[in-house]
Amino acid sequence: MFPFFKFLGLTLYYWGYVVAVLVTAMVAAWYRKKYDITALQVFFITVILLPLIFISIKITGRFFDGYGGFNWVRMICFIPLFVYLACIAIDTPFIRTCDFFAPHVVLYNAVDHAFCIFSGCCHGYPSAFGIWNERQHAYLFPVQLFEAATSLLIFFYMIRYAKKKKYDTRSISYAQFLLLFGSTRTFWEFFRDNTEVRWQISTFQYYSFAAFLLGAIWIGILFYLQKHPEFVKKHELLFSNDIGEFTKIKMLLRRRGSDR
Repeated sequence: MFPFFKFLGLTLYYWGYVVAVLVTAMVAAWYRKKYDITALQVFFITVILLPLIFISIKITGRFFDGYGGFNWVRMICFIPLFVYLACIAIDTPFIRTCDFFAPHVVLYNAVDHAFCIFSGCCHGYPSAFGIWNERQHAYLFPVQLFEAATSLLIFFYMIRYAKKKKYDTRSISYAQFLLLFGSTRTFWEFFRDNTEVRWQISTFQYYSFAAFLLGAIWIGILFYLQKHPEFVKKHELLFSNDIGEFTKIKMLLRRRGSDR
């Protein structure tokens, strides 16, 4: 709606990034206590994560140049890997840390995506019930706002579910995010006036559907582990939620050395 309006040198679209980061950081400052994660750990994990996320977006963007630009959806499926590497670096439990970060990812998307309406990007198809888009000079379906609202609902569901489980979510939080966000983003992409790349499917639908599949597989594995507690008990070190990942690796290497 106001793609060229600037405040303090930034357009409203780029203020979306700023507001999304600030809101997410404030929620993280409150939410970290629920998972017994210190502010210093959050800081160091974030410092490690952001460069990895940036690199993944750049790498995947090279293969899909011109189909969405610099969009964080490209790296949804990679976040657990990045979190694991960060957990090794500062020796914190992967499961608890991943569950802590899960709702923040979808909250960031909710806030940031709402600002897309001001830039005119990520817009829907022409619609009589749409919002005026200054860039396209047409009334377009505000799919950005619907996706933002959906993401916000997912966020509230996730923190409500975590509270019900007394924040002992045992790796299911990020699986929920993948499943819910992946499916809803795939759905809303049908309403977005996007460049079609293959079989009438946009690039980000492939990414989103991949996230949905990964979430479904993840939840399937969790159900399997619930029905086979003997497997978890046998490998209790791997599933421990209290030992840092670097410590786990050292303990596993010592155990393997003693078994020889």
